[in-house]
Amino acid sequence: MYELRRVLVPTDFSSHAEAALRFAVIMGSSYHAEITLFHVDEYPVSPLGAMEVQGAEIASFRRKTRQEIEARLDVLRKAFSDRPVSFRAQIREGRAYKVIVEESERQEYDLIVMATRGHTSLSTSLIGSTAERVVRLSRQPVLSIQEAPRHDGKVSSILCPTDLSPSGNVALSYALSIARQNGALLHIQYISELEHPEPEVEIRKRLPNLQDHHPQAASVHVEWVFDRDVEPSNSIIRFADDRDVGLIVMSTHGRKGLRRVYIGNNTAEVVRQSTRPVLTVTHPFHRRIFSRPVTQYTESPLHSTGGE
Repeated sequence: MYELRRVLVPTDFSSHAEAALRFAVIMGSSYHAEITLFHVDEYPVSPLGAMEVQGAEIASFRRKTRQEIEARLDVLRKAFSDRPVSFRAQIREGRAYKVIVEESERQEYDLIVMATRGHTSLSTSLIGSTAERVVRLSRQPVLSIQEAPRHDGKVSSILCPTDLSPSGNVALSYALSIARQNGALLHIQYISELEHPEPEVEIRKRLPNLQDHHPQAASVHVEWVFDRDVEPSNSIIRFADDRDVGLIVMSTHGRKGLRRVYIGNNTAEVVRQSTRPVLTVTHPFHRRIFSRPVTQYTESPLHSTGGE
Protein backbone atom coordinates (compact mmCIF):
# COMPACT_ATOMS: atom_id res chain seq x y z
CA MET A 1 0.00 0.00 0.00
CA TYR A 2 1.28 3.44 -0.93
CA GLU A 3 1.10 5.77 2.06
CA LEU A 4 2.00 9.45 2.16
CA ARG A 5 3.69 10.04 5.47
CA ARG A 6 6.19 12.69 4.41
CA VAL A 7 5.73 15.00 1.42
CA LEU A 8 8.32 17.45 0.06
CA VAL A 9 6.85 20.56 -1.61
CA PRO A 10 9.44 22.87 -3.20
CA THR A 11 8.19 26.44 -3.69
CA ASP A 12 9.37 29.64 -5.36
CA PHE A 13 6.20 31.39 -4.08
CA SER A 14 4.71 31.66 -7.59
CA SER A 15 1.00 31.06 -8.19
CA HIS A 16 1.89 27.74 -9.84
CA ALA A 17 3.83 26.64 -6.75
CA GLU A 18 0.86 27.56 -4.55
CA ALA A 19 -1.39 25.41 -6.76
CA ALA A 20 1.02 22.50 -6.27
CA LEU A 21 0.91 23.04 -2.51
CA ARG A 22 -2.91 22.97 -2.51
CA PHE A 23 -2.88 19.64 -4.33
CA ALA A 24 -0.26 18.28 -1.93
CA VAL A 25 -2.51 19.23 0.98
CA ILE A 26 -5.49 17.55 -0.71
CA MET A 27 -3.57 14.29 -1.15
CA GLY A 28 -1.79 14.48 2.19
CA SER A 29 -4.99 15.07 4.15
CA SER A 30 -6.14 11.52 3.49
CA TYR A 31 -2.98 10.23 5.17
CA HIS A 32 -2.50 12.95 7.84
CA ALA A 33 0.89 13.51 6.25
CA GLU A 34 3.72 15.83 7.22
CA ILE A 35 4.41 18.41 4.50
CA THR A 36 7.79 20.09 4.24
CA LEU A 37 7.69 23.48 2.55
CA PHE A 38 11.05 23.70 0.83
CA HIS A 39 12.67 26.77 -0.68
CA VAL A 40 16.03 26.73 -2.45
CA ASP A 41 18.02 29.95 -2.44
CA GLU A 42 20.02 29.91 -5.67
CA TYR A 43 21.96 33.10 -4.92
CA PRO A 44 25.26 31.29 -4.18
CA VAL A 45 25.19 29.68 -7.67
CA SER A 46 23.78 32.71 -9.52
CA PRO A 47 25.99 35.09 -11.57
CA LEU A 48 26.13 37.45 -8.57
CA GLY A 49 26.69 34.85 -5.89
CA ALA A 50 29.21 32.86 -7.92
CA MET A 51 31.67 35.74 -7.65
CA GLU A 52 31.62 35.35 -3.84
CA VAL A 53 31.25 39.07 -3.37
CA GLN A 54 31.55 39.87 0.33
CA GLY A 55 30.70 42.97 2.30
CA ALA A 56 28.36 44.41 4.90
CA GLU A 57 25.73 45.39 2.32
CA ILE A 58 25.69 41.94 0.74
CA ALA A 59 25.46 40.26 4.16
CA SER A 60 22.60 42.57 5.17
CA PHE A 61 20.78 41.86 1.90
CA ARG A 62 21.13 38.09 2.42
CA ARG A 63 19.80 38.32 6.01
CA LYS A 64 16.78 40.37 4.94
CA THR A 65 16.09 38.01 2.06
CA ARG A 66 16.14 34.99 4.37
CA GLN A 67 13.81 36.72 6.83
CA GLU A 68 11.38 37.48 3.99
CA ILE A 69 11.50 33.86 2.82
CA GLU A 70 10.83 32.59 6.34
CA ALA A 71 7.88 34.98 6.66
CA ARG A 72 6.39 33.83 3.34
CA LEU A 73 6.79 30.19 4.31
CA ASP A 74 4.99 30.94 7.57
CA VAL A 75 2.10 32.56 5.65
CA LEU A 76 1.75 29.44 3.49
CA ARG A 77 1.82 27.22 6.56
CA LYS A 78 -0.91 29.21 8.31
CA ALA A 79 -3.12 29.21 5.20
CA PHE A 80 -3.70 25.46 5.67
CA SER A 81 -3.79 25.33 9.46
CA ASP A 82 -7.32 23.89 9.36
CA ARG A 83 -6.27 20.83 7.32
CA PRO A 84 -5.33 17.46 8.88
CA VAL A 85 -1.69 17.78 7.87
CA SER A 86 1.36 19.05 9.74
CA PHE A 87 3.89 21.48 8.30
CA ARG A 88 7.56 22.18 8.63
CA ALA A 89 9.64 24.64 6.60
CA GLN A 90 13.19 24.41 5.34
CA ILE A 91 15.51 26.70 3.37
CA ARG A 92 18.59 25.37 1.56
CA GLU A 93 21.16 26.92 -0.77
CA GLY A 94 22.40 25.63 -4.12
CA ARG A 95 21.16 24.64 -7.57
CA ALA A 96 17.44 24.03 -7.15
CA TYR A 97 17.02 20.70 -8.93
CA LYS A 98 20.11 19.18 -7.29
CA VAL A 99 19.17 20.29 -3.79
CA ILE A 100 15.58 19.03 -4.19
CA VAL A 101 16.65 15.58 -5.41
CA GLU A 102 19.34 15.22 -2.74
CA GLU A 103 16.99 16.35 0.04
CA SER A 104 14.34 13.85 -1.08
CA GLU A 105 16.96 11.09 -0.95
CA ARG A 106 18.45 12.16 2.37
CA GLN A 107 15.11 12.28 4.20
CA GLU A 108 13.46 9.48 2.18
CA TYR A 109 10.31 11.40 1.34
CA ASP A 110 7.34 9.44 0.04
CA LEU A 111 6.49 12.08 -2.54
CA ILE A 112 7.76 15.28 -4.14
CA VAL A 113 5.05 17.68 -5.28
CA MET A 114 6.05 20.58 -7.49
CA ALA A 115 4.82 22.91 -10.22
CA THR A 116 6.06 22.44 -13.77
CA ARG A 117 6.21 26.22 -14.10
CA GLY A 118 7.45 28.93 -11.78
CA HIS A 119 8.62 32.52 -11.89
CA THR A 120 11.27 31.75 -14.50
CA SER A 121 9.43 29.31 -16.79
CA LEU A 122 8.21 30.90 -20.00
CA SER A 123 6.68 27.86 -21.65
CA THR A 124 5.73 24.28 -20.85
CA SER A 125 7.61 23.21 -23.99
CA LEU A 126 10.98 24.33 -22.59
CA ILE A 127 13.28 21.42 -21.77
CA GLY A 128 15.54 21.51 -18.74
CA SER A 129 13.30 23.25 -16.23
CA THR A 130 13.77 22.54 -12.55
CA ALA A 131 10.64 20.36 -12.48
CA GLU A 132 11.63 18.27 -15.47
CA ARG A 133 15.13 17.73 -14.12
CA VAL A 134 13.65 16.54 -10.82
CA VAL A 135 11.33 14.14 -12.65
CA ARG A 136 14.28 12.80 -14.64
CA LEU A 137 16.66 12.39 -11.73
CA SER A 138 14.52 11.56 -8.72
CA ARG A 139 14.20 8.01 -7.46
CA GLN A 140 11.25 9.12 -5.32
CA PRO A 141 7.74 9.53 -6.81
CA VAL A 142 7.20 13.02 -8.23
CA LEU A 143 3.80 14.71 -8.63
CA SER A 144 3.98 17.42 -11.30
CA ILE A 145 1.34 20.17 -11.32
CA GLN A 146 0.83 22.53 -14.24
CA GLU A 147 -2.49 24.12 -13.28
CA ALA A 148 -4.49 24.58 -10.10
CA PRO A 149 -6.56 21.47 -9.24
CA ARG A 150 -10.12 21.53 -10.52
CA HIS A 151 -11.47 20.22 -7.24
CA ASP A 152 -11.01 20.75 -3.54
CA GLY A 153 -11.61 17.24 -2.39
CA LYS A 154 -10.67 13.67 -3.15
CA VAL A 155 -9.60 12.55 -6.61
CA SER A 156 -12.58 10.85 -8.27
CA SER A 157 -10.85 9.33 -11.30
CA ILE A 158 -7.31 8.22 -12.12
CA LEU A 159 -5.61 7.30 -15.39
CA CYS A 160 -2.71 4.82 -15.36
CA PRO A 161 -1.10 4.27 -18.79
CA THR A 162 1.13 1.21 -19.18
CA ASP A 163 2.88 -0.65 -21.99
CA LEU A 164 2.38 -3.87 -19.97
CA SER A 165 6.13 -4.27 -19.40
CA PRO A 166 7.45 -4.85 -15.84
CA SER A 167 8.79 -1.29 -15.81
CA GLY A 168 5.55 0.16 -17.16
CA ASN A 169 3.42 -1.82 -14.71
CA VAL A 170 5.27 -0.50 -11.65
CA ALA A 171 2.86 2.46 -11.57
CA LEU A 172 -0.11 0.14 -11.07
CA SER A 173 0.48 -0.37 -7.35
CA TYR A 174 0.51 3.39 -6.79
CA ALA A 175 -2.57 3.96 -8.93
CA LEU A 176 -4.51 1.15 -7.23
CA SER A 177 -3.58 2.37 -3.76
CA ILE A 178 -4.55 5.98 -4.44
CA ALA A 179 -7.77 4.91 -6.18
CA ARG A 180 -8.72 2.70 -3.23
CA GLN A 181 -7.91 5.46 -0.72
CA ASN A 182 -10.10 7.95 -2.63
CA GLY A 183 -12.82 5.59 -3.82
CA ALA A 184 -11.88 6.65 -7.35
CA LEU A 185 -12.49 5.04 -10.73
CA LEU A 186 -9.20 3.75 -12.17
CA HIS A 187 -8.70 3.74 -15.95
CA ILE A 188 -5.79 1.52 -17.03
CA GLN A 189 -4.77 2.42 -20.56
CA TYR A 190 -2.79 0.43 -23.11
CA ILE A 191 -1.91 2.06 -26.43
CA SER A 192 -0.76 -0.02 -29.38
CA GLU A 193 0.92 1.22 -32.55
CA LEU A 194 -1.37 2.78 -35.12
CA GLU A 195 0.21 1.01 -38.10
CA HIS A 196 0.43 -2.39 -36.40
CA PRO A 197 -2.55 -2.63 -34.04
CA GLU A 198 -2.82 -5.60 -31.72
CA PRO A 199 -6.14 -7.44 -31.51
CA GLU A 200 -7.78 -6.80 -28.16
CA VAL A 201 -8.03 -10.53 -27.50
CA GLU A 202 -4.23 -10.79 -27.71
CA ILE A 203 -3.70 -7.76 -25.49
CA ARG A 204 -5.97 -9.21 -22.81
CA LYS A 205 -3.79 -12.32 -22.64
CA ARG A 206 -0.93 -10.12 -21.42
CA LEU A 207 -2.86 -8.10 -18.85
CA PRO A 208 -1.28 -8.23 -15.39
CA ASN A 209 -2.97 -9.72 -12.37
CA LEU A 210 -3.85 -6.62 -10.37
CA GLN A 211 -3.78 -8.61 -7.13
CA ASP A 212 -0.02 -8.89 -7.64
CA HIS A 213 0.21 -5.10 -7.49
CA HIS A 214 -2.18 -4.46 -4.60
CA PRO A 215 -3.74 -7.00 -2.20
CA GLN A 216 -7.08 -5.11 -2.19
CA ALA A 217 -7.18 -4.55 -5.94
CA ALA A 218 -10.56 -6.29 -6.15
CA SER A 219 -12.14 -3.42 -4.20
CA VAL A 220 -11.09 -0.86 -6.83
CA HIS A 221 -13.40 -0.06 -9.75
CA VAL A 222 -11.14 -0.61 -12.79
CA GLU A 223 -11.84 0.14 -16.44
CA TRP A 224 -9.40 -1.13 -19.08
CA VAL A 225 -8.90 1.19 -22.05
CA PHE A 226 -7.33 0.09 -25.36
CA ASP A 227 -6.25 2.79 -27.82
CA ARG A 228 -4.09 3.17 -30.93
CA ASP A 229 -1.87 6.13 -31.72
CA VAL A 230 1.37 7.16 -33.39
CA GLU A 231 2.37 9.03 -30.23
CA PRO A 232 0.97 7.40 -27.07
CA SER A 233 1.31 10.68 -25.16
CA ASN A 234 -1.39 12.19 -27.41
CA SER A 235 -3.89 9.49 -26.44
CA ILE A 236 -3.00 9.79 -22.76
CA ILE A 237 -3.53 13.56 -22.68
CA ARG A 238 -6.66 13.43 -24.84
CA PHE A 239 -8.27 10.68 -22.73
CA ALA A 240 -7.48 12.53 -19.50
CA ASP A 241 -9.09 15.70 -20.84
CA ASP A 242 -12.14 13.95 -22.32
CA ARG A 243 -12.86 12.05 -19.09
CA ASP A 244 -11.88 14.94 -16.80
CA VAL A 245 -9.37 12.69 -15.04
CA GLY A 246 -8.17 14.05 -11.71
CA LEU A 247 -4.74 12.39 -11.70
CA ILE A 248 -2.42 10.60 -14.15
CA VAL A 249 -0.10 7.95 -12.67
CA MET A 250 2.65 6.54 -14.88
CA SER A 251 6.11 5.00 -14.80
CA THR A 252 9.18 6.94 -15.86
CA HIS A 253 10.29 3.97 -17.98
CA GLY A 254 8.75 1.38 -20.25
CA ARG A 255 9.76 -1.72 -22.17
CA LYS A 256 12.62 0.10 -23.90
CA GLY A 257 14.63 -0.12 -20.71
CA LEU A 258 15.87 1.91 -17.78
CA ARG A 259 18.00 5.01 -18.07
CA ARG A 260 19.51 6.98 -15.28
CA VAL A 261 18.94 10.44 -16.76
CA TYR A 262 16.53 10.45 -19.69
CA ILE A 263 12.99 9.46 -18.84
CA GLY A 264 10.74 7.88 -21.43
CA ASN A 265 9.60 10.18 -24.22
CA ASN A 266 5.92 9.52 -23.55
CA THR A 267 6.27 10.32 -19.86
CA ALA A 268 8.24 13.48 -20.60
CA GLU A 269 5.63 14.71 -23.07
CA VAL A 270 2.75 14.03 -20.68
CA VAL A 271 4.53 15.91 -17.88
CA ARG A 272 5.21 18.83 -20.23
CA GLN A 273 1.80 19.09 -21.87
CA SER A 274 -0.91 17.70 -19.62
CA THR A 275 -2.95 20.14 -17.58
CA ARG A 276 -3.72 17.26 -15.19
CA PRO A 277 -1.52 16.43 -12.20
CA VAL A 278 0.96 13.70 -13.21
CA LEU A 279 2.49 11.29 -10.69
CA THR A 280 5.65 9.66 -12.07
CA VAL A 281 7.23 6.65 -10.37
CA THR A 282 10.42 4.71 -11.08
CA HIS A 283 11.07 0.99 -11.08
CA PRO A 284 12.62 -0.43 -7.85
CA PHE A 285 15.50 -1.74 -9.98
CA HIS A 286 16.41 1.88 -10.70
CA ARG A 287 16.82 2.45 -6.95
CA ARG A 288 19.02 -0.60 -6.49
CA ILE A 289 21.49 -0.12 -9.32
CA PHE A 290 22.05 3.56 -8.53
CA SER A 291 22.81 3.63 -4.83
CA ARG A 292 23.48 7.39 -4.93
CA PRO A 293 21.39 10.21 -6.40
CA VAL A 294 22.37 10.77 -10.02
CA THR A 295 23.17 14.40 -9.16
CA GLN A 296 26.24 13.10 -7.33
CA TYR A 297 27.59 11.48 -10.50
CA THR A 298 27.46 14.30 -13.05
CA GLU A 299 25.50 17.28 -14.27
CA SER A 300 26.78 17.19 -17.85
CA PRO A 301 23.93 15.20 -19.49
CA LEU A 302 21.50 17.98 -18.61
CA HIS A 303 23.60 21.03 -19.36
CA SER A 304 23.04 20.81 -23.09
CA THR A 305 19.27 21.02 -22.66
CA GLY A 306 19.23 24.53 -21.25
CA GLY A 307 16.91 25.39 -18.38
CA GLU A 308 15.87 27.89 -15.83
